[in-house]
Amino acid sequence: MLRGLAIVLVVLFHHPRPEGHETYRMIANFGWTGVELFFVLSGFLIGSQLLEPVARGETPSLSRFYLRRALRILPSFLVVLGLYVFVPAWSERPFIVPAWRFLTFTQNFGLRISGFSHAWSLCVEEHFYLVLPLTVLALRGRVRALHVIAGAVAVMLAGMLLRGGLWLHFFGSLGPDDEAWRTYDTVLYYPTYARLDGLLCGVLLAMVRVYRPAAWERWTQRPGVLVPAVALLGLGGAAFVNQQYNRELSYAVLAFPLVSLGYAALLLWMAGPTVSRVCARIPGVRTFAALSFTVYLTHKSVQHAVRVALEPYGLGTFHVVTLAGGAVAVLLASLLLHHGVERPVLRWRERLERRADFKKAPLSLQ
Repeated sequence: MLRGLAIVLVVLFHHPRPEGHETYRMIANFGWTGVELFFVLSGFLIGSQLLEPVARGETPSLSRFYLRRALRILPSFLVVLGLYVFVPAWSERPFIVPAWRFLTFTQNFGLRISGFSHAWSLCVEEHFYLVLPLTVLALRGRVRALHVIAGAVAVMLAGMLLRGGLWLHFFGSLGPDDEAWRTYDTVLYYPTYARLDGLLCGVLLAMVRVYRPAAWERWTQRPGVLVPAVALLGLGGAAFVNQQYNRELSYAVLAFPLVSLGYAALLLWMAGPTVSRVCARIPGVRTFAALSFTVYLTHKSVQHAVRVALEPYGLGTFHVVTLAGGAVAVLLASLLLHHGVERPVLRWRERLERRADFKKAPLSLQ
């Protein structure tokens, strides 16, 4: 359910926001938080994968973890990157960033807006995949709950101070129409150092689930009013800052932690059995969630192609045919990528893992 919500927010954010559609513009302007929701989910899922074996006294296999992540992300990503590089008509903008920046996952530093620029979030994910396992192995058995809480608060505050300091250094003296504002996202939105809040909140939830199962069960099964209230206050506060103080100091400092805490509370609330059962009954939720990655990869170029194809017929950005056609085309493209690349590779990954588990299994004496 939350994966579906995240990708819907992202698609809304990347769709054109013409004047005269103020309600849509207000909602779409908040669509950037969909990526933050993905980060919270990633922190929770990846954190759980790494911490569960540690909690059992085992050592997580780095080779297995990196192989699983590579086979999950790289095949579909490389196919779409190949389309951007070798099929110019595929790109929604001129493709001006060297391909090696995408292949090394460094594109989010000093990012230039071009075709496939939304791949910046995959750079953040890959940096997270590299650092978290090493951190878990280095700190296992050496930290206590108080250390974790103190470290998490320190990381969150450090991010706020860093963004605040960068804002004051680069943008504090600018007027509202200064051209230098164009570098704002490059400095304070895309780089990994600015986007640790959501990943951190997700990992903290994973630690609670793994190391404090009684507390996790209590919070998910009987959330009361506190958990939904935190979600509402966090997301409501971020929405207020987003609409009222966009790109001002308060936005740079507060928006990311508020959104991350709000979505972490929402994840905690929706992890409960009652909410999970209700969400599972919604038609198409599981399928759409499974397609979230391929939708993310393809939606900008496919929707752009639909708009360009229909524009000569007088069908504008907000015409119902354009909207419906774009939605159908994105779903078809993502289904093709999912069934043609993603699922076959994941099945192959499962066979590799079963074979590895079989080789490590002890011999039977029967």
